[in-house]
Amino acid sequence: MSQTVVELHWFPKYTDRFLTAASSEINLYQVKPDLVDNGEKSNINLDISKSTTATLIAFETRYQFVRTVAPSYYGGGDILFAAGLPNGKVALCNFVAENNVEFTPRISRACTCLAWSELEPNFLAMGHDRNRSDNCITIWDTERGVPNQSSIVSMVGLSETAHSVCWDKTFPQVLIAGMSHKYIKMMDIRQNPAITTVANTRTVNGVCVAPNGRYLASYVENIINLWDLRSLEKPISQIQMQKSISQLSWCPTRSSVLSTLQRDSPLINLIDLHWPGSEMDGGEPHSVKRFVSPFQTTANTLTTTRIPSMAYLSWHPYDLERMLALSSVGNICDYRIPQRVAVSWDNNNNLFGNNGTELRQFATPTRSSTPTDSLNQWNIDSSEEDIAETMQHRALKNYGLMADLQRNGELVEKNDGLLSVWRMLGHMVKEDCKLGLKSILGVSSALDGPPMSQSEPVNTKWNDFSMCSGLVVYRSEQRDFAQLLCGWTFERDKETSFTAFLDDLCAKREYTRAALLACFHFRVRLAIDILGKGADQASDPSSLLRVAAIALSGFSAERSELWRKQCGAARTQIDDPYLRCMFSFLAHEKEGFETVTNETQISLSDRMAFACNFLSDVKLAEYTKGMVANCIETGDLNGLLLTGASNDGINLLQSHLDRTEDVQTVALIAARFLSSELLSDYRVQYWIATYRDMLDVWGLWEQRAQLDITLGSIRSPPRSSRSVFLLCNFCGKNVSMALQDDARMRTNATSMHKLSSCPHCRKPLPRCALCLLHMGTTMGAISPSQVAQGQIGWQSKPFSKWFSWCQTCRHGGHTEHLTEWFNQNTECPVTSCNCKCFAKDLPMPQFPRDKDSVS
Repeated sequence: MSQTVVELHWFPKYTDRFLTAASSEINLYQVKPDLVDNGEKSNINLDISKSTTATLIAFETRYQFVRTVAPSYYGGGDILFAAGLPNGKVALCNFVAENNVEFTPRISRACTCLAWSELEPNFLAMGHDRNRSDNCITIWDTERGVPNQSSIVSMVGLSETAHSVCWDKTFPQVLIAGMSHKYIKMMDIRQNPAITTVANTRTVNGVCVAPNGRYLASYVENIINLWDLRSLEKPISQIQMQKSISQLSWCPTRSSVLSTLQRDSPLINLIDLHWPGSEMDGGEPHSVKRFVSPFQTTANTLTTTRIPSMAYLSWHPYDLERMLALSSVGNICDYRIPQRVAVSWDNNNNLFGNNGTELRQFATPTRSSTPTDSLNQWNIDSSEEDIAETMQHRALKNYGLMADLQRNGELVEKNDGLLSVWRMLGHMVKEDCKLGLKSILGVSSALDGPPMSQSEPVNTKWNDFSMCSGLVVYRSEQRDFAQLLCGWTFERDKETSFTAFLDDLCAKREYTRAALLACFHFRVRLAIDILGKGADQASDPSSLLRVAAIALSGFSAERSELWRKQCGAARTQIDDPYLRCMFSFLAHEKEGFETVTNETQISLSDRMAFACNFLSDVKLAEYTKGMVANCIETGDLNGLLLTGASNDGINLLQSHLDRTEDVQTVALIAARFLSSELLSDYRVQYWIATYRDMLDVWGLWEQRAQLDITLGSIRSPPRSSRSVFLLCNFCGKNVSMALQDDARMRTNATSMHKLSSCPHCRKPLPRCALCLLHMGTTMGAISPSQVAQGQIGWQSKPFSKWFSWCQTCRHGGHTEHLTEWFNQNTECPVTSCNCKCFAKDLPMPQFPRDKDSVS
């Protein structure tokens, strides 16, 4: 190029051709990727890697001092563009010398702007400077040949100046222009004279319409105004930039991206617009600014050369966020805007981008990649299920909603801890006791609290040894009931009941636990028989059950020093916790049972039942307090056996939630186990409300309804009456017929009238804003018995006749009329009221979708 380029444009109907305009030279280039640079001056490198070049295929040099150019939307196969000149002429060129056509204004003055119509490709709008006896905007039908009176479609703007023009993208022959430094006009030229809508504003430069045809942007100095074309009374948003703006344009593939260039700035300013709710609902958009610099990497790092400022840009008409950028020194760059991916989770815990693309498709094996390929570095591992997915899968199985609490634990897969918790809660509910062992045993949390209930020490001998001293066990009614809640449901004094309980454990192949309980009740030979039976039925030949039976055969009531020493040495090598605990108990010295009570791999219920049998009152109280504190600290839900339905139980549930984030289990246990008084705790209310919201998000309406039914059966009915009333504007008394004295409704005939006035002062009620009739409620037939019982027919009033009004402007009417109105409108139906009633409760903002790209 022999001259510095001042403008460049992609051709709208060609994906690989663009136009450059200098002072007296207009060139047409064709983009060809992967072309080897042969050093010719006709080639332009469009990126720093030189993998894309533009080849000069045509040029035009007959016009001097070209001020502006505009490529045509005409797609008939010929390249057509318009060029505006300082003397006001507009040349129509196709790079063929003999076919050029020129338009000459009646009075010579500079051409300021040009615009081709996208819907009517033969229409060209030309803007000129002001002249008091001529129009500033002329619309030329280029298909009618040489410009004359017959080829001029319309002329508007007498004695005015046209600063910028553009065509509407929705309605053909509708032109928008910024004129005379003081207003924007939208003119429908289908009628003569043209129907004109005027907006008074100083932002008259760079008018351009969004690709969706809904919004208009314009600027002056450093101020950008955004307009809604349906109402040009005032701008819907105003954006302020740091410097004066030199160019403003919409991205043709995304209606939410607006680009600006600022004077003496090397950056392209991109403004991302996001509308509250749906874009079609209107309202002021949120704007997010970002900056890109196409020429930043082209600067020589070995020198102090400044990055050149931006002079012009042209968006590609079809490729997503691709543009040609022109620097102030004449360099051209084919640049693609880096994607700004805004991610969010959907209701099913899938990660999506702002265009609705699921990001899991980018998950690939880890590999090296370039910075522009950063999405491919994502390695989304879906092997570990998220807690939200786990809760959703459980909710689909009606987890926590089964009438039998023990069945809820069976719905939990691969979680034996929750299985034991639900079984324990089911057992406590079956025994009709939710107090917990701490309350049953009388253990107080205070240091100076009342002592626990006194128990009776009993010296118990080994059943299989007649001459021995035995061990001391402690008996009380509270301890016996505590052991029953712990799952020891047999009767201690009845041999058949105890034997049947152990047989049930053996049927479940819990041989070591059955042997341990037999030893706890001084039946060593029974424990040996159980271990032998387990060894005979064990499928694993390396089972230690036979060895344990042999070792247990050497036990004697005197517990020789050698046998005790060997048990102590082997205890650390035994993997089965029940066997380890059994030998620790049999080898104990005096009252030292810490090795049994501190065995964490034994269930809490068995350890507490053992403590209730062998620990003294003081030690049992200390052990119970320590276990409650430990369960709350670790969030072990088995501790509900100790705390029961109490404030400590709520603390335990909160601790479990803090560690697992399983709000589902916590909320369901609270709903199924806690009392109505404890349900009023603010933490419990928050758990339940959170889980109800999750069920709503997942669309599990049946589970949500079942949960509400469960809560309704626990909570006491509300005692307060209705708190929302309709009051008369004149007397201030209640208007609602549902709360009136039943003297007005003595018969069915009199109850069918329509209430259109205050029953107290007889003043008329407000009128409906749409039908203009007095608002009132049609009552159904109400029997005297219903009136006597207070059932005054709220359910008999059709919802379509209810009073409805806006909380902002206080205008309203019948519900059915307002519903019909707001199905098509967002503003208040009352004349001269600009309140956007329907937009007050719109959903969260959504990202606008892109236009489909045309390749």
